[in-house]
Amino acid sequence: MDSLYTLCRSVDNRHAPPFDEATVAEIAAHKKAHFTQAAAENPLVRAVLQGTPLSYDGIEGDDQRRFLAGPATFFRTHEILRRTARRNLAVRIGNEEYPHHAVADLFGLCVPNAKVHHRPWFSPARYTTSLALVWGVTLLIAHFVARDRPETGLLDAFVCYHLGLGGTIAALAYTSLKRNRDVRRPAPWNSAIYLDLNADLARREHPALAAARKELIPQQTPYKTPEFYYALARRVEAHGFDEELARHLAASVRGPDVVS
Repeated sequence: MDSLYTLCRSVDNRHAPPFDEATVAEIAAHKKAHFTQAAAENPLVRAVLQGTPLSYDGIEGDDQRRFLAGPATFFRTHEILRRTARRNLAVRIGNEEYPHHAVADLFGLCVPNAKVHHRPWFSPARYTTSLALVWGVTLLIAHFVARDRPETGLLDAFVCYHLGLGGTIAALAYTSLKRNRDVRRPAPWNSAIYLDLNADLARREHPALAAARKELIPQQTPYKTPEFYYALARRVEAHGFDEELARHLAASVRGPDVVS
């Protein structure tokens, strides 16, 4: 089943600027339809479109950046799930309380690659990605070293032992504190910000919805910091992209200006 993010991105990918007025209307209609259908099945999407608040027990003590308490957005949901995953806390959407895993499932239908489900620190599934990466790199390096030493065979035993042991310890220690995501797929912060921008424009019937493409949203690469994305999320909530997107759409449309 395609996520809401994937569906909206597919609409963008089917149409490249310059647009005509009919294409602008078609893009907006398709994105609105995806949000409407998702909202009919997913209470989290309904909460985002309606501005329903999110909360959990102890949110005041965790909200050092004064961001977590507020109306539902995809980015805020991600941060709440990320902060509550270790403690497996329930999350309130409006006045209704949901188990943590249920909200994480709802969020996963919207934003892929989030990795926000609760997993005990001793769960084998928690370490699969880290260990596979470490052992794969170890075997690759051991093979390349062995190529220069024919007497060692296919793999260099010294490299396998020392690099494998050190890497395994480092992977276990790191993963016990951090979550792994698939680096081949979009980062959940970027995907959540993209959906929030589209949801905000769709909710307000803003004509620049057709221009809300991911490549127009600032991103951090390769390292990501909370300060950058919290500021970006606040900008989306304050409608700070409206003028920029309107100018971009006006410049991309063939014929009369549709963003007056």
